[in-house]
Amino acid sequence: MKKSILVITVLVFSGLSVFASNPVAVARWSQNSRDLKNCNWKNGGALPSEDGNGSFSFVGTDPELGIAQKIQSVAVSNIFSGDYFLFTLKVGKLPKGSQIDFATSMGVLSAGAPEKWICEVFDGKKWCSDGPDCQFTLKHYEKTNPTTYLHSFILKKACKKEVKVRLRCLESSSDPKTEVLFLYYPWVTAYLAAFTEPAKDVTKAVFLGNSFTFFGGSFVAFHEIAMSQGHRVDMNINLKGGQQFGQHLRLERSMDAVNAGGYQIAVLQNLSRSASLYDKDPVENAAFLDDAVTLADKVRASSPGCRVILERTWAFAGKDGSWLGYGNAEDFDAALARGSKLIGEAMGAEVSPIGEAFILARERDLPVYFKDNFHQGFLGAYLKACVNYLFIFHEPFSGEVSDFGLPADQAAECRRIATSVVLGN
Repeated sequence: MKKSILVITVLVFSGLSVFASNPVAVARWSQNSRDLKNCNWKNGGALPSEDGNGSFSFVGTDPELGIAQKIQSVAVSNIFSGDYFLFTLKVGKLPKGSQIDFATSMGVLSAGAPEKWICEVFDGKKWCSDGPDCQFTLKHYEKTNPTTYLHSFILKKACKKEVKVRLRCLESSSDPKTEVLFLYYPWVTAYLAAFTEPAKDVTKAVFLGNSFTFFGGSFVAFHEIAMSQGHRVDMNINLKGGQQFGQHLRLERSMDAVNAGGYQIAVLQNLSRSASLYDKDPVENAAFLDDAVTLADKVRASSPGCRVILERTWAFAGKDGSWLGYGNAEDFDAALARGSKLIGEAMGAEVSPIGEAFILARERDLPVYFKDNFHQGFLGAYLKACVNYLFIFHEPFSGEVSDFGLPADQAAECRRIATSVVLGN
């Protein structure tokens, strides 16, 4: 059949790492990407990244391939075996042994979409994979929980001009109407990066959370900051909006991630106001503590000796401008701090003081909130990543630290705040 090329948005975040430094090349797509909402999906072309360093498209065998643009997402249906999503990154020239970081999160609303996929990199002559780890399964789950896939490739040959990575489908849709969804909420919609310098150590970590982790791409920022400081972080992650720990305990993807085991670090982010609710009424809200303890126990069962880290979230305003029953932001933050301390102690967990950093950011008028005054924006995501980085590695920033594509002065202020909160200087 004649091939057609269609553009799709994909949530992508960085994954495994064997090299360290700021990326020598990086492409990011988000809700702010050029032409994201106005792209003519059915007439081919490739969606450029925000900085113009990369593009991605969908290459399909069916010229009548169904594609729909929905609120905050695009969807592809009637996918055939061999069809693929193509990502490219302009790199100039990369030496043999360079690392390409790639990951993706894909979801389906009903059964019938292709389940078997493989991730491949182009070595200049042919498409290559690293074996079984490059294959993953995309399955439908009730109340869609996207499948998150992470991988890093080591180039076996020097690369000229651009890097190409693709996700190739290994089977056809069993129901032509079933859609594969790719969302472009205000997080980093796509991420592809190239690194060339070796890391000094490796940390294996699992991250579980919700929108307070995926908005603004804080998990991507954390990975890139760690890379810039010489640390490889091998991340397994499951994020689903609105989830508390009790729900993560019932999510197959979360439990699969936990049970994979072998982690040195587990970063757990609960429902945004769970700690304050527990502080307000520990009897009525005892489940917040019980579920946290159960989740921590499951992490340690599969990863003995793992450091369990509970994130302390931040105060946020309700739709009416109030602070959800608290007199002001300070009272809300104080309740979050007290509740996090109690739950963390019961879990045997350390508490990452992200909420404290947000207090200082508000005092300094840094725009760390998204426009809903609830979630973190891109700068808030970066601040959170800085706090978690320092809390995990407990060493000051040195040399060039990734700004994650943000204004250098604001990124530097976030690092100063995080350093003050975590290291006390």
